[in-house]
Amino acid sequence: MIGSTWNKWDLHIHSPLTHVNNNYQPKDIDLYVDAVIKNNLKLIAVTNYWFLAKDELETIRKKFSEKEYAVCILANIEFRIAQPNKSGEWINIHAIFSEDIPSEKINKVLSRIKLQNTTDDGKTIWCSKDSMDESGINFNEAIINYETLCEGLKNDFVIGKDFFIAICPNGYGGFHPEKKEGRSVAVAKEIDKLGDIVLGRPRDRDFFLSDTRYEDAPRKPVFVCSDAHDFNQIGSKYTWVKAKPSFQGLRQTLFEPAERVQQSDDFIDLSYVKPYFSQINLSGNIFEGNNLSFKEQTIPLNRNMVSIIGGRGTGKSIFLDAMKKVLMPDSFLTSERNVVAKGVSVFLDKGYGEESSILFNSENSSPYSYLHVSQGDIVNFAKNPESLSSEIKRMLGIREKQYDSANMSLLLDNLSKYRTFVDYWTQSDNYGNRINTDAFQTKIIEENQKLTETLTNPKNKELIVEYQKNSESINKLQLALSRNQELIAFIRRGFSEINERIKSYNELSVIVPELPLTDASVYYEILEKNARVINDDIEAVRLKNEEIKKSFLDQGINQDVSSLLSKLSEYQENIDKAKAKIKEIEENKKRYFAYVRERSDFAVKYSKYIEEQVTEIQSLYDSLHIENDSWNKEQNQIVRDILSDINIRGSIIFDNDKFYAGLEGCINRGKFRASNEKSTRQKLTDTFNVQSYTDFVKLLNNDKVISTDGDGELITIEDFFWKSEYFNQGGRYELMHYLFSPEKIKNYLYVNAEFTYKGKTVDQLSVGQRGTFYVSLKLATDPFGSPFVFDQPEDDLDNSFIMKQLVPLFKKIKKYRQVIIVTHNANLVINSDSEQVIVANYDGDVISYEVGAIEDGNIRMQQGIRHHICSILEGGHIAFSVREKKYGIQ
Repeated sequence: MIGSTWNKWDLHIHSPLTHVNNNYQPKDIDLYVDAVIKNNLKLIAVTNYWFLAKDELETIRKKFSEKEYAVCILANIEFRIAQPNKSGEWINIHAIFSEDIPSEKINKVLSRIKLQNTTDDGKTIWCSKDSMDESGINFNEAIINYETLCEGLKNDFVIGKDFFIAICPNGYGGFHPEKKEGRSVAVAKEIDKLGDIVLGRPRDRDFFLSDTRYEDAPRKPVFVCSDAHDFNQIGSKYTWVKAKPSFQGLRQTLFEPAERVQQSDDFIDLSYVKPYFSQINLSGNIFEGNNLSFKEQTIPLNRNMVSIIGGRGTGKSIFLDAMKKVLMPDSFLTSERNVVAKGVSVFLDKGYGEESSILFNSENSSPYSYLHVSQGDIVNFAKNPESLSSEIKRMLGIREKQYDSANMSLLLDNLSKYRTFVDYWTQSDNYGNRINTDAFQTKIIEENQKLTETLTNPKNKELIVEYQKNSESINKLQLALSRNQELIAFIRRGFSEINERIKSYNELSVIVPELPLTDASVYYEILEKNARVINDDIEAVRLKNEEIKKSFLDQGINQDVSSLLSKLSEYQENIDKAKAKIKEIEENKKRYFAYVRERSDFAVKYSKYIEEQVTEIQSLYDSLHIENDSWNKEQNQIVRDILSDINIRGSIIFDNDKFYAGLEGCINRGKFRASNEKSTRQKLTDTFNVQSYTDFVKLLNNDKVISTDGDGELITIEDFFWKSEYFNQGGRYELMHYLFSPEKIKNYLYVNAEFTYKGKTVDQLSVGQRGTFYVSLKLATDPFGSPFVFDQPEDDLDNSFIMKQLVPLFKKIKKYRQVIIVTHNANLVINSDSEQVIVANYDGDVISYEVGAIEDGNIRMQQGIRHHICSILEGGHIAFSVREKKYGIQ
């Protein structure tokens, strides 16, 4: 059920019943069987010379059956053909027969084939025990004509269905194909052409996998064999084969001689550790409120490639949906099928055997991250370039990068303080006077100075001047006292907030050492001392003014002194307040200009933020091309091949349409009302002159880019903010928020990951080609690791890509990660050499699955997996036929 897996095979192993060089001591079949079991051989081709011993295969099979050991036993008959090698030795050749053919039938067919040898009196010697015994010929001297042998076999058997011819390139009777010159080269080529498979050495692998041995040379599988003639030789040499241990499995090695056959213990499939879904248990209802259910089944899953096939509506994709529901319970299924999966369990083998197995089911809500492409995923991304861009960034490992929080806080603080200034600058009294302007405060000073002069005469001038100075001092001291108290309140609030944050910081478990709390007592002590000194100074100056009052009387000045000095104090206080206000206004104006400069700096910082995203995309894409030291050569080459047609770069997108559509909502539309000559959009564009990312940065940088009067004179965005006629009730702040808030900016200014595939931009690609790019990048960015599940790739991918790239890619990548697909494309199953095929069946309200390997079944008898592939999949018969004709197999 698990499909094609790696097992040890020995296609050339003699038994204790062999006719020649029988060194088994004792000649005990039980000991022979025990030796095979001990060495864990799963397929053996019991070998004998010229013919089999009576019931040889059946005798051996019975012994294995008694020991309850599953092994496939083929027959291997060894011949010598009448063609000597360079050493003058007759060349050995083997015929390997299907397990379905009994010993008696093999011997019967062979008995009708003539040897090239004849008796002393010229009579024919047949390839049988009776004839050879009767003739007295030595087995080592017997030879046969190759054409005669093949013709005799083909009279009763079909090559590829019943038997294969195996050739031996080296050793006694070998034809030495690696010789480079002389007559042996021609001999080697001819013998090479005769064989379907090769019984050779590990180093013969590359030679027979080359298709340049001669014109149109087929690649051939090489099997290392023990050629055992005694117990000690059993298991000494063998071949790893990834196929069902059967003649059909042997047949598959002809189609995939590199991928399915390994001549040593050192190969990737055996040594590479990868996580894979090892088993799925199915039962119970599939949907809420629906009788459709899974047949209760336990299905082991192959660690390499699993193909799920079936007719329309038989439950192919439901199989994957159920897996995803269990493994990614919070994920959104893009299909409309919302499966329940309460009776579904999935086992994940982390690659270290049973002890590393993890169970996932509805009761275990812990998710597992793996690469799952559901039906419709590709189309959803491929149809929308912006969604595809976001997915590209996600695949490159880029998460949405928020604008720097520290800079954001500074910006918000800047805008808040700016707004405070504008409110301050535009504040009016009940008479409409702008009270926080230099002109208004200067006017107050001038008016109060004139009023002071009306109170002054030659007699009181000296005292009044002194009184004014004292009053001015009192006003300054009172201002200092007020500022002193304000600072105490500010420090109390500030230190309290700082300490609260320090406490919260210290509560973090990883903080060592903790920060000490701040202590404001030193400030309070100084400020309180200053307050006492100021109060004492105020009191001293007041006493001086009291002395001045007495001086008025002492000098005989006949005025209402109290009223005079009260008015004088009032006028002086007004003058001092206005002077202080002017100083305050100047300070606030300086701050205002600083706010505008800081806001301009935001343009530079935001540009850097945008351009860093462009650099990040380029850098991460370039990193995909760097040789990964933790991968082998094949893995690095796989990624290079995937990326060969792809190029990705970061691109800054300034969306004019979105920008002006949003801008229109922030201004007085009446100033930009459409006319016969110009639309609202055109008027906005003519005014703001922003057409690109560069223009937008200039606008934020407070460059002179805005045209309002049509006279060609340009102004800055700050100048524009003060033109109230361009704004509605919300004033400038709505526009400022729109232009300077990162949350707003990202709607019209952002970075896309743009790509070309085969030199074409996204707008030049079909949806299928976009999908092809999407899958290629998914595999390039996550090539080796968690399982890759793909629901019906042929629906959304370019067909040329499937045949020329995806099929070869699956064949390579499945060694490094499990691949599970749902498909109705026979080429994906057959040409990718899927190790396991799962056939979905729908019967009434029950969905069930039949499981096996490509080599299982019989097309003509309409049985097994091969039959299902042909009857269900598009081009199934053709795919099998093309592959088999290529190797001359029926």
